[in-house]
Amino acid sequence: MESLKKWVVCLDLTKMDEAVIGYVNYFAGLVKPESIQFLHVIESYDMFHDIIEEFPELETEEDLNELLKKQISELIDSKFTHKDVKLDVTFRKGSATDQIIKVMEKESPDLLVLGKKAGYKGEGVLPRRIVKYVPCSILFVTETARYNMENITVPIDFSEQSEEATRVALEFVKPSNGSVVAQHLYEYPKQYFPYMPDKKTIKKMDEELQVKKKAFSEKINPPGATDLETKLTLHQDGKMSDDIYDLCISNQTDMIVVFSKARKNILSMMKDKLPDRMAAYPFGIPLLILKNKARNQKLFNSMVSL
Repeated sequence: MESLKKWVVCLDLTKMDEAVIGYVNYFAGLVKPESIQFLHVIESYDMFHDIIEEFPELETEEDLNELLKKQISELIDSKFTHKDVKLDVTFRKGSATDQIIKVMEKESPDLLVLGKKAGYKGEGVLPRRIVKYVPCSILFVTETARYNMENITVPIDFSEQSEEATRVALEFVKPSNGSVVAQHLYEYPKQYFPYMPDKKTIKKMDEELQVKKKAFSEKINPPGATDLETKLTLHQDGKMSDDIYDLCISNQTDMIVVFSKARKNILSMMKDKLPDRMAAYPFGIPLLILKNKARNQKLFNSMVSL
């Protein structure tokens, strides 16, 4: 992708780093970035006193940084094979959230990559405000991520952003002749709850959805093409993310792609709940949240300047 040239990849010095770097290597072969900065934020130097007992030659924080940087560099050398990509390893000290946002401000990357461990609930090293506020696209890499791109699921609402996310997904599956499922979740009008609307209302809604579905499919893919399926899913109870997850499992989805809508202010940004919900849900599948960096940058700059 032309728009994903500069990446920042967050590492945490755990076994998760192997999964992240391995998938970054795979994804880089597909997307062709120009540069990748590997970032680790040291939130506390309390561990320095523990490490010094094992490595008495360490005398300063700088010595510790050099040791950790060497370890990360060796791991990258063993996992990352693209010699034409410019690489850098950076350490920062402080709050992970604050330091990631500062790196976003300084480096202005196109993609932020983060590991997502099993059972991740949107807490910890990546508070939800990072998902909401960073202006660039975000890729969550799971421990069980497959090096495959044959089946992609794209949650859609028939908007321009949904069209863009679907087109990106179709580009991803081209090399493998894979397929994309664009899933639209819908509900019947709330005024009928807990009863079903009458048959006439249901028929009218279903017909309108079919018209939107056909228009969406034909706008992105020519009639007769087989690499895009547009699916309508009636949401009845529970979380909408559960409906997406069920489809992903049945389709053996390799990646979920969703587009985060650009907003003019913080209040309007809060209304775009889908990316936030997707990031908080324990899918176990790589999740790519696409953003229009140019449109989000102004709002991001205004927030970091407060």
